[in-house]
Amino acid sequence: MSLTINEMKDAMVRLYDEANKQNLGIFDELLAEDFVSYGGAGFGDLNGAEAFKDLYRNFLSTFPDLWFQVDDLIAEGDLCGVRGTLWGTHRGNFMGIAPATGRKVLWTGMAIFRFNDAGKMDARWQEWDGISVMQQVGVIPAEEGSWVKPPAPVPPHLLSGDYTSPSQNKEIFNRFTDEFWNEGKMEVADEVFDADATSPSAPQLPTGPEGVKMVAGWFRTAMPDYHIDIVRLITDDDKVMAQFSQSGTQNGDLMGIPPSGKHATWGEMGILRFERGKVVESWYEVDMLGLMQQLGVGGGGQAQG
Repeated sequence: MSLTINEMKDAMVRLYDEANKQNLGIFDELLAEDFVSYGGAGFGDLNGAEAFKDLYRNFLSTFPDLWFQVDDLIAEGDLCGVRGTLWGTHRGNFMGIAPATGRKVLWTGMAIFRFNDAGKMDARWQEWDGISVMQQVGVIPAEEGSWVKPPAPVPPHLLSGDYTSPSQNKEIFNRFTDEFWNEGKMEVADEVFDADATSPSAPQLPTGPEGVKMVAGWFRTAMPDYHIDIVRLITDDDKVMAQFSQSGTQNGDLMGIPPSGKHATWGEMGILRFERGKVVESWYEVDMLGLMQQLGVGGGGQAQG
């Protein structure tokens, strides 16, 4: 029998609570026999509970005190999304490319799990802040502490305007994706984002619509054929969560990377929180490692496990 929204969320919390206790038997209990964790963000596909346990064992061999903090849960239909913060002490060789440093490493990630009719998780898609992890473990050169994000700015609290339903928020989200990202109508950001909207994922960017306009400008200038597709979409209360597929050919400078002429396809997950029809807070996880590798920057290879 299919699970309710609350039952899916409870299952997600239990999954991570038990994994934090290093009770990997929880995966045998909650994952379906045909479970697949789909590749992306530098990882290959994982088939079955045992392969997923191996992924955790690999991370535990590197970070023996690995911990996943659930920061947000968003569920609709048979999908449940999670946003979390992870940390651990780097005491083992990370993926065979980064000997132990003894550093406390912290990163963020998002995932979407699908539940089958029997109430088991049968699929997973994820994105993580791989660039930050690679910097912290010494694979990617960076100044000490440069990967540490500034404190998240306090989002605005709107006191005027009409309340919007989850379905209305979804409509706004779809329009923003089509018109702003794909058609390049920058003025749409002014209609969708509150002037003081914040993004804890990128607190260094300007607040409000100017921050998202800046990012769009980088990509649309460097990749004139830039396009984004929504792969999965979840609406829950005041939040919309999406999994994206992006693509483009780099014909211009992109964040300091000279034109390569290469075509790239990469993933992203994002969450937008609405108040009275405006976005007031947003979180993103972009597969920047995959993008950089396709543009010829940095080393290649997939994460194992």
